[in-house]
Amino acid sequence: MPKAYKKQVTQMQTHNNNTPLQHCNRVKNANPNYTVPSNHTTRLAFVRDLVEKSQKINIVKSDAAVYMRPATNRQKIYYPDREKAMRALATVFCEHVNIVTHQVQISLRNAADACGLSTISQTELNKAKLDKSYAPKPSISRVSRAFKDMVDLGWIVAHKEWQVWDKHAGQWVDKYFEVTELFFKALGITPERVARQRNARLKYLRKEGVNSGLGLTAEQLGVMSVTEIKERQRLAHYRKVFDRIKEKRAITKVKRAINPKTPEQQRHIAQQRVLSRLGASASLMSLEVFKGLVNQELAQLRAIAQYEPSAPPH
Repeated sequence: MPKAYKKQVTQMQTHNNNTPLQHCNRVKNANPNYTVPSNHTTRLAFVRDLVEKSQKINIVKSDAAVYMRPATNRQKIYYPDREKAMRALATVFCEHVNIVTHQVQISLRNAADACGLSTISQTELNKAKLDKSYAPKPSISRVSRAFKDMVDLGWIVAHKEWQVWDKHAGQWVDKYFEVTELFFKALGITPERVARQRNARLKYLRKEGVNSGLGLTAEQLGVMSVTEIKERQRLAHYRKVFDRIKEKRAITKVKRAINPKTPEQQRHIAQQRVLSRLGASASLMSLEVFKGLVNQELAQLRAIAQYEPSAPPH
């Protein structure tokens, strides 16, 4: 094992002013793992089998992984922490893979949270204490490195042209990525079984039509190839991400508008929002109805902002 990995938890380093700082070279979660949520009760049998295999088989040391090693730029073995991260991510991906398109329908951020690979720095925690509307930004660098290794091994495909830049936020939106045939092979699943499962699922979705979750009729699905379905799902992925970003911005805006205000100021904000929504029709309703709408709006704003009224002075 490399000497760098054998170093103890704490190393003392000194700034120019000789002020000692402590740095830890161990990961915060040495044993990441993924537990299937209790509400995932309608999983496909094939997905359940994938998850079970990912927990039993060390895919990092599988034949498929060793076979791809010469094609990667990495010459060293994977450190135990990296190996554990890759295995935990693989289990999450198995749980959220689309059998037809092979898209992994979970973001890297949520995948990191699901298996305990995300961390929040003390700086981010301090920002949240000072500003209640601020949401601490977790670090998923450990997941990013493990994900890159999985791409290098050919298990994951995430083309650059698939990724979208959010101009408003100045950042990339959630990655769109798919698992490959090698990913299934690393789990001991043959390409023939993968093809059978895809065809069976596609046949079922075509029968269900608009109830399939793809937003297509049976006739539309019947004439579409897997490639066309993939393209449609990829565009749906972007729409879903931007809708979530829009909702998140709206929540942040409400938090900033409500939390610092007095109850009277909050009610005024609710009144203005109701008037803006109703327009001229507001004058056609009774005062009691208008008050009821304002009360509903105020309650909704406070719930979104997680407003906690201060205790009255004794």
